[in-house]
Amino acid sequence: MQSKGKLFTLSFLFFSSLLFSEVEQEIIVLEKKISNLSGWSQNVSITSINLNELDKLDAQHPKQIFRRMPGIWISRGSGQEHLTAMRSPVLTGPGACGSFLILEDGIPVRPSGFCNVNGLFETAFEISGGIETITGPASARYGANAMHGVINVISKPITNNSSISTNIGPNGYKNIKTSLGNQSDWSLNAFAASNNGFREQSGYDQQKLKMRSEFQFRSWKASLNMTLTNLNQETAGYITGLNSYKDSNLNRRNLNPEAFRDANSQRLSLSLTRDEENGISILSPYIRKNDMQFLQHFLPGTPVEENSHSSFGLLFKRLIKFENYALTTGLQIEMAEAELIETQANALTTSSAFNNATRPQGKHYDYEVDSEVYAVFVGLEDLYVSDELLFYSDLRAESIKYDYNNRMNNGNTREDGTNCGFGGCYYSRPEDRSDTYNELSARAGITTDYDVLNYFFQTSLGFRPPQINEAYRLQKKQSVSDLDSEKLTMIEIGTSFNLENINGSLSIYKSKKRNSIFRDSENFIIDNGKTNHKGVELTLNLNLSERSYLTSNFTYGDHKYNFNSDTSMREKIRIGNEIDTAPKLMANAILNTAINDDLSFAFELERMDSYYTDAANLHEYEGHTLLHFRTNFNYSEKLKLYLRIDNVNDRDYAERADFNTFGGDRYFPGLPRETYVGFEYSL
Repeated sequence: MQSKGKLFTLSFLFFSSLLFSEVEQEIIVLEKKISNLSGWSQNVSITSINLNELDKLDAQHPKQIFRRMPGIWISRGSGQEHLTAMRSPVLTGPGACGSFLILEDGIPVRPSGFCNVNGLFETAFEISGGIETITGPASARYGANAMHGVINVISKPITNNSSISTNIGPNGYKNIKTSLGNQSDWSLNAFAASNNGFREQSGYDQQKLKMRSEFQFRSWKASLNMTLTNLNQETAGYITGLNSYKDSNLNRRNLNPEAFRDANSQRLSLSLTRDEENGISILSPYIRKNDMQFLQHFLPGTPVEENSHSSFGLLFKRLIKFENYALTTGLQIEMAEAELIETQANALTTSSAFNNATRPQGKHYDYEVDSEVYAVFVGLEDLYVSDELLFYSDLRAESIKYDYNNRMNNGNTREDGTNCGFGGCYYSRPEDRSDTYNELSARAGITTDYDVLNYFFQTSLGFRPPQINEAYRLQKKQSVSDLDSEKLTMIEIGTSFNLENINGSLSIYKSKKRNSIFRDSENFIIDNGKTNHKGVELTLNLNLSERSYLTSNFTYGDHKYNFNSDTSMREKIRIGNEIDTAPKLMANAILNTAINDDLSFAFELERMDSYYTDAANLHEYEGHTLLHFRTNFNYSEKLKLYLRIDNVNDRDYAERADFNTFGGDRYFPGLPRETYVGFEYSL
């Protein structure tokens, strides 16, 4: 791993030396076609939020952004923590986060096998130029982890506009943003925020920096992007007890005041674009580094996990337009190195006799994993089979290899090799091994090309490989996992329309997942789960008058288990049961109105339907409806004022609820009514 570390350092220095070079060419249309999600063969499952809307919203948490997109639920945890659902329930477990691919300017934020359950706080969404999403499998173009969906955070374009803004709110919240730029050369966007938290000892400090430079490199137009993030957070976990989120004496408490999370990330990418006859080529080398340390307050003994990842890669795409079709080809090569250490500082004495004996003081895990990814893909687009009917398809072949090295004693012993009581220690470490996953993913569909009303039909196959925490972070007496990749097949039909005063889209999908990975009753990580998913996604945008319009989205989802099993949490999964933490209905509607060119208002209604909180469907969260408000006022050409009120109706609600056999009903309490004010000044 030492040689790879040196290569990472040298690469970082090389890229950094180019940071303020000069730009000589303009961005061309074809670049967006293969760089942005919205340029991929169109279907109504691709949605986006532009820079203007992001600036008005000034979101403190990604939930505030993604509730405006159909099929997506970002459930808010403590501070900047979150869990993700995209045409799925909220997925939990050591590798469930691998079901969603997070990109920055089309490049994965993390390597394939090393997902972060809170991956969005490693992006600079607060100072981005736009956000795009795909709901449903997109592995055929974007590779591993793009199984349930893709999120792409887009950098701001370089402009001459420089500004400074701030926002303050309750519980000591404050942020500051700066934007500096030179139309022809470079831009810098910075963000910093601090919050004491509305619950006890649940504050955080966060800093993000985004730098961009454009220049000419021989025959290539180059764009260099650097993103730096840092988070220091006190963490508050669940509160317990039926409907405890409604109890003002409980919903602000933090039962784990010692919990924390410290995380930082660094990413650098260089996009080289060259015009070709009837097409374009883009070559993108990139490097990434992540470090995280957090207290696992949800485990007996509260061990501390330290993990880090370093990676570099190369992404190449080429688009050639022919007379009757367009062809996209590409490849991706990626190398990563990671390590994980888990240590329990003190002996456990306050739990059950079993836990006290099997969760020993000292190191539980200490391993490193090197990974290699090789992928090639080809896409056929805009093939007219008739005057108004187009065919498209994508195919990707990908190979992912893990080399695992255990730096402790093998098996489930203590750090010094001695045995624990009750048949061995809770934590088990497999022998050194290598695992390779060779996967094919595909997509094919047809779409119409009319002016007003269009239709599409497609089928797609996505996958995610086992994440390293699933493959090698074993427990009890499990010595090897031998997992296969999860696979999701989907069929989808949809329509989009664009009339004079109303536009929107409708998508209907049905999918099946196989090899779903979970912990069984023996606490073994296995892959024989099966689930079924179907749903409807609707967006409507209505122009009510010259200065008023309504935007809305509705999501209906039906997610069910298709296998029988008992789980490690003593839950009984049965065929036909609804998957827990999967509301059938989610809806969002925003009424925007402008008094004049300088003053505007927005009222937002957010609806979350009820959902089961356990696999047996015996416990339920009742759902909630929230009202939000914001206003923006252009005081002058240089000064903009801002006001936002979240949860205007001051509703007691849960951001997320579940049921644990050992702990009963558990809730992340939602935020009460909060008022934020701010301004932006153009320099």
